[in-house]
Amino acid sequence: MANHSQGASAHTNASPSHIATALIGAKLIAYRVNRRPEQLSYLLGLVRMAAALGHVSSEDHSQLMNDLERLSIEEVAHV
Repeated sequence: MANHSQGASAHTNASPSHIATALIGAKLIAYRVNRRPEQLSYLLGLVRMAAALGHVSSEDHSQLMNDLERLSIEEVAHV
């Protein structure tokens, strides 16, 4: 049991930018698998919020927004 609590406390050492990147990555994978419009909306919101809070750089924000736009266009082309 003690090992679990030590491991849990180690996870809190992640920086906000690492947490933001991990969350955006996980949601991006889910969107690429399921392609639900609400997932894209949620993902766009996460990217914007992370940028507004300074947890992703402006370059990363631009790249993510371009990638999401490309994915949404691909989705329309497949429909």
